[in-house]
Amino acid sequence: MRVSLLLAVILIGTVVQAQRREYDRRGGSRGNNNGRGRGCDSGWERFNRGSGGWCIKVFRGEHSQSNAEARCRNIGARLSGVQSQAEINYITLSALSLISQSSGSIWLGAKRTSSCSSSPLSSTCNSMNSFRWTDGSTQGTQGLLWNTNQPDNAHAQTQQCLVALASRSQTIQDQWRWEANRLDDVACGGTVGENGPRAIRAYACGKRA
Repeated sequence: MRVSLLLAVILIGTVVQAQRREYDRRGGSRGNNNGRGRGCDSGWERFNRGSGGWCIKVFRGEHSQSNAEARCRNIGARLSGVQSQAEINYITLSALSLISQSSGSIWLGAKRTSSCSSSPLSSTCNSMNSFRWTDGSTQGTQGLLWNTNQPDNAHAQTQQCLVALASRSQTIQDQWRWEANRLDDVACGGTVGENGPRAIRAYACGKRA
């Protein structure tokens, strides 16, 4: 009787573990409890990546890229890259909940590659190889979802950093038309758009779960 009971417990445990692995593989319960019990601190959202669990939190602030990176490091994190459209959407929605303006840009963890540092958008330096992720977790090119004709390294080849655009409308207009929830390359000093609709207004930190 005891042997049968022990076998039943082992079998149930194996099934539960298999279900949890499959659940996590498909995305799991991302952040439904603010990450509590999932390896993320309260207020951080968990995403399941090929490299493991990743926690993201967005902060309000009009900083340079290096200042935003330093602020993330001060809390044991890095400026976060983005692995997917779902991560971009979460970051932009979080930023809109923090800022009073209807739109703005958010620093992400990526830098232009040295081989493309002074090159415009071309067949050699294209949307998939002009930038590299810097957070130590983001992999591949699935998250490189750019605005049209970006990253163009405009303004005398000074656009070495990367942002996501958050907007309460699907598109915004300055000199050009821009889509929300897409990426753009910008100068690292934080002066993109100055006080316009694409001004830097937040940054996204990330750390391992």
